[in-house]
Parts: sequence; C-alpha cells; structure tokens
Amino acid sequence: MGYGKQYTIGSFNVNNLSRSTSTRYRASQIADILRHEGMDLVALQEVIDADALIPIMASLGPHWDMVWINSRPKQGLFDVDHDPRGEGYAFLWDKRRFRKIQTTLLTGEQETDEPKTFDRYRVDKSLGQKELVRDPVFGRFTAAGLGGGNFELRLLCDHIRYNGISEDKDRFFWPMRHNEFDVLAKTLYPRLADAQYGTQMPAYTIVLGDYNMNLQRIWTKQPYMSKEEETVLVDQKKILTVQDQLTTLKKPNYKNPQEKTAGYQHNYDHFSYDTARLSSLNPVARRIDIVANSYYSIYYGDYDRYREEISDHLPIVLTLNPA
Repeated sequence: MGYGKQYTIGSFNVNNLSRSTSTRYRASQIADILRHEGMDLVALQEVIDADALIPIMASLGPHWDMVWINSRPKQGLFDVDHDPRGEGYAFLWDKRRFRKIQTTLLTGEQETDEPKTFDRYRVDKSLGQKELVRDPVFGRFTAAGLGGGNFELRLLCDHIRYNGISEDKDRFFWPMRHNEFDVLAKTLYPRLADAQYGTQMPAYTIVLGDYNMNLQRIWTKQPYMSKEEETVLVDQKKILTVQDQLTTLKKPNYKNPQEKTAGYQHNYDHFSYDTARLSSLNPVARRIDIVANSYYSIYYGDYDRYREEISDHLPIVLTLNPA
C-alpha cells in the first residue's frame, strides 16, 4: 500500500448541509477541519444538494475533488421513516493523495469508476432482512502521486435510518435499524469485498457513516449494537465495527433554554471492516473532538456554537498505517 505512507479516511455527518445552510463561513470552517485533521478522503452524510459543496471546495482549493450522490428514501418506505428530507452523500478527496479507480479497456481507453448509489442487491428474507430505506453509496479509490501504493479502497457510506422522533419513543423502530446494519454487514459487505474488477490490486473494503446505534458500553443508551453485531462472522470474514467515543451533541432544551445542554450523547459514527484483510494496514479509529481542541479556538469549550454553526456530529477518522 505504499511503504511509509499513512492515509487518513474520514466520515462526517454534516447535518442538513444544503445550498441555503452552506454559508461561506460554515464552509470555510468545515474545510479547515478537513485540512487540519489531515483527511485525505472523507465521506459526508446529510448533504442535501450538490450546490452545498461548492463553497467548501472553493475553500479547500484546486487540489481537492468531489462527487455528490443523491439517495432519496424509497417509495413505500418513506411514510414509516418520519423523515421528510431527501438526502445525499458526498466523497471529497485530496487529488495529491487519492484518485478514482480507472480501468484500461480492450480498446486501450481508460474508464473511470464513478462513485454511485449501491441499489442492486438482494436481501436474505430467511434472516428477516428488509431493504434499506436509503441506499448507501459506493466508491472505489486508489493512491495518487509519486510513491503512492498499489491498492484499492472500497468505501460503502451509509446513514442508517432515523425516524425523527425522540429516542425513548423509538422502540418500534430500533429493530429496523438493526435490520439495516444486518444488510450492510452480512449481505453488502461480503459481496463488495470479494468482487473482482480486473484491476489486479489488493482491495480493502470499509463501511463508514452514521449508524444511529451505539456500541454497547457502560455509558451508552439504547439503541445499541449487540456484541454479535460489533463482530459479525460471515463468509469466513470477521467484520469488526469500531469507534466507541461519543460523537453526537446533546439537543438543546427548547422548553427551558436557560438549561445547559453542553456535552455529548451517543457514539453513532463508526467504521466496519474485515479484521484479517485490513490487519496489514494497522487501522486506528478515533473521533475528532473539535470542542476540546484549542486549535479551534472559536469552538473551544462551546458545544452550543459548534452545534449551531457546524453540525450535531463530530467527524471521525480511520488512519491506515501500512507496515
């Protein structure tokens, strides 16, 4: 994968980022986070339209590229989701570090594999699986530039359903969230990890995004993933879900605005991968705690301002350290 190279893959729920909410100020702050934290490639959730990314890309500069992918709730499933938004995803990457996969055709021409909605799959009804409300998006990337490694990253970005109602009233929908993770881990992951595209490069597959479920720890609340879900055994793969630090900010108390709401609530943002396949990359996952980092002086200690101006989620990163 490129001896001595380190690659940082990010995931960030940017909370209803649209052309109207992506102000120049907010865009510059998001871009600064990506640069300062050394992200080479980041998957974004809750990007409502492509225009929202224009000021971010302008702030990042000409060395960055992006793609936005639409993923609307499916007809017939929308009504039970209680979430009126459409939603898109995006991949942003530093072109000096990554590029989209290209395949040489028999004609000698280069064909680029564009990131896309992953919507052609079958669920296993014998396992109780149902199709996903929002299809995830799938992107294939490889290292760019001199000294880049000969490898392929396959990223499956997802935002597991959330139902727009308070967690304590959400018990009916918790099984649906577990179902969606089951589809991701047991059906989509093995298929993508084992797919042959003819590039003859080692491939590393990672699921990443907002799972809307906690890893089960003493400080977490429902809904949480079981231990069996944290480590899924399927097709001789041990698919591990990591990143157990809290990443969502507490909601403001509108009934009593004088009551402080500072702090974090859930660890909803995760990565999942085959431990054997990625073992040579020594993956390390962590959250980026903007509010506790003095570099971000305007947000240092100010949870409410960060939530209002940037997002109700912290970004997370997975650092890959090839041996």
